Amino acid sequence: MTTNAAPKTPAAEQAIASILAALEEMLATAHAQAAEALGYANEGNRNAAIGTIIDLENLLADAAALRGSALALHRRAA
Repeated sequence: MTTNAAPKTPAAEQAIASILAALEEMLATAHAQAAEALGYANEGNRNAAIGTIIDLENLLADAAALRGSALALHRRAA
């Protein structure tokens, strides 16, 4: 039986680890922003709360792209 998958390589393993490290940083930033926004909301400062999370859309889109990259590398190097 033959497979089209490339063999596991140190380069793929390192790339996935690097992607996951970047993903963790992005999600930690997203968490911190959400927590800060909640603090503002609890203080009744709706404008500050929304302003704090306004960039989350871009940050989470970038995180989703990294996730997709990690999955693609995993599938290719499985």
